[in-house]
Amino acid sequence: MTSSNGLRANQEIGTTVLVVMMEVDEADDAVFNKWYNEEHLPERMSIPGYVSARRFMLDPEDGQANGVMRYLCIWELGNDSPLQSQFYKDQNAKPTPTKEAANGVIKQRARGLYRQIFPASGGYNDRIGYTYPDGSRIGA
Repeated sequence: MTSSNGLRANQEIGTTVLVVMMEVDEADDAVFNKWYNEEHLPERMSIPGYVSARRFMLDPEDGQANGVMRYLCIWELGNDSPLQSQFYKDQNAKPTPTKEAANGVIKQRARGLYRQIFPASGGYNDRIGYTYPDGSRIGA
């Protein structure tokens, strides 16, 4: 399904997620977001095995008291093999001026590769509710 702006409106689910957090000064947001949205996302999504990507920015009211960074990207992967692929290695070997500018303003980054443990595939969507040991129920 495609939305009116040409972007896909549905989200596919992979069995592996790559979680990337980055910290950038607000003054450098334009440089960073231009690279991420216009170059990095399309570049990575062209690699077989990348399923989808979603970007987030920390809610300013939440602050950074929890030790998290302001930007978050969640990449859905079929498995971890895209990160070992020649496509991935070739992209990393070709820095562009936009990428170099963005990397120059990233103050901190953290990255983790997570493999799905439950359910075996897809997303948990059981809507039958929950019955507590005392017999009370929540949900359907």
